[in-house]
Amino acid sequence: MKIDKRIPRLDFFSELYERARRAAAPIHEDFARHEAQYRGDDRIDGSGERAGAVRNITYEIIETQVSSELPMPKVSARHYSEARERLAKSIERLCTSVRAALPFGELNDIDERYTYILGGSVWLVEWDDSISEGGVRGGVRVSCISPRDFFPQPDIYRIEDMDYCFLRFDTTRSELCRRYGVSPDTAAEAESETAGEDRDETATVVVCYYRGEDEEISRFVFSGKAQLEDSVGYYRRRDGQGRPLDAEEPSRIIPLSDGSSIAPETPILLRDTVVGVKTRLPYYLPREFPIVIRKNTSADRRLFGQSDCEYIRPQQQQINKVESRIMQKLMRAAVTPIVPEDAVISVSNSVFGQVIRLRPGESAAQYGKVDTTPDISQDVLEAERLYDHAKRIIGISDTYQGMDVNSGNMSGFARQLQVSQAAGRLESKRRMKNAAYAAIDRLIFLHYLAFADEVRELAYRDAWGRMQNLTFNRYDFYRKSELDGSFTIDDGYLFSAEVGVASETGREAVWEKNLQNFREGTLGDVSDPHTLCLYWQLQERAHYPYAEDQAEFFRKRLREQEEVTAFEQNEQQKVGT
Repeated sequence: MKIDKRIPRLDFFSELYERARRAAAPIHEDFARHEAQYRGDDRIDGSGERAGAVRNITYEIIETQVSSELPMPKVSARHYSEARERLAKSIERLCTSVRAALPFGELNDIDERYTYILGGSVWLVEWDDSISEGGVRGGVRVSCISPRDFFPQPDIYRIEDMDYCFLRFDTTRSELCRRYGVSPDTAAEAESETAGEDRDETATVVVCYYRGEDEEISRFVFSGKAQLEDSVGYYRRRDGQGRPLDAEEPSRIIPLSDGSSIAPETPILLRDTVVGVKTRLPYYLPREFPIVIRKNTSADRRLFGQSDCEYIRPQQQQINKVESRIMQKLMRAAVTPIVPEDAVISVSNSVFGQVIRLRPGESAAQYGKVDTTPDISQDVLEAERLYDHAKRIIGISDTYQGMDVNSGNMSGFARQLQVSQAAGRLESKRRMKNAAYAAIDRLIFLHYLAFADEVRELAYRDAWGRMQNLTFNRYDFYRKSELDGSFTIDDGYLFSAEVGVASETGREAVWEKNLQNFREGTLGDVSDPHTLCLYWQLQERAHYPYAEDQAEFFRKRLREQEEVTAFEQNEQQKVGT
């Protein structure tokens, strides 16, 4: 992006922000309409009237799709070698560990609703030096941001193709002083874009990420007339005076995970003589925005995907009209009494409200009633038809919602297959979620590759249920040239996502399948403790209740058997000698 140096930088970015806001205004109007629909808006399109009753099928359909399932990191080397595959596993464990330390369950819950209601969500991945992880400094902070607080470069529909974009946050003026180190006088010039009584205490922070003319990522932060940060070369390392650093020159031997090391001096061949030169390790410099866009489903010439609210709005509107008509009919319904002209009716305080007193000689047969209760059966059928229509548009069936009454005799595994088939039309949404999580994992890796100077100790449970240790060391990714001894950084890794067993329906299917394999002898002899241990380890990985205790019990039995066997063999050897 070319910056006009004749204009003060604050004025330049303020004008750029206003231009992006104006361009995004129609989309943000759609966001407001979708959000209102999800919350049960009673307005009727094209009419000043309000619906007398709202059956919120939008909320029901969206909430049906919300999943707590988190795609698991999957990393592979772009060019295969055993060393790169080991590093790929360390990246996987790193991403899993980082996610576990963050409130990803809460972030996912927010993300799911943003995506289905508004058509997408925005993820921000930042390096934070204030984080302390296991005694080492620095870590990644991940945030899920509403699309209403994201303003892209106009007419650009891929984050990778943008020259700039804006994020908006609301905070307090005192936080501006703490986070950005500005004076109270500067914080007083900040402004708030939200109306309210606390406008004097709050401020709207605008963050611009942009590409410089050298394609390097930079950041400019402001609020109103207050300039808070101007980081040209946002990802660059800097010394104590703020000067950018391109490389480090280690003063000690740096051990690597494979047992080798990087020495302070690198031997190179110069005029048939081997000489030692100072080792220079270039700092890794990410070249992409720290932002990931998750789409609901793709749409042409749109940064975000298609909102579910948008496509079922006609059905929601019609159902509101039908439900309003049903309510009107029921409210007008009555049972009207028929009495003689000179009947005496008096009001009492009883629960019946009134009493009819018969004169001597009168017959109760002279009294009657007219029932004006309307027939609403056709209206109810029409409302259900519209509801089914809305579900079919999104791709949701009764089976997917767990309301299929004809599947009571099915096994859990067969039912899961039916649910999967019924949810086939939702596959593109799952793929978009997996793609977003893969992009998040890649940004996590790149930030650690750029800034994690200290080795990270990672613990994980292997396929046998045993806790293992693994390390992530950014120096493992340096590659030395055999020609001139220079170092480069290998970031050639492919990121994808694997869906884990997270939903309750999925877990039950796996539990049943594991039990079936155990009974059929697929795992081995059912009386063998090794088979029992394997079975409970599989159930443990599928989160079966109390499976961890059972697996640990059989692991302990196997260890005891191994100790007895080893003792007996040792005694036999003694007798033999």
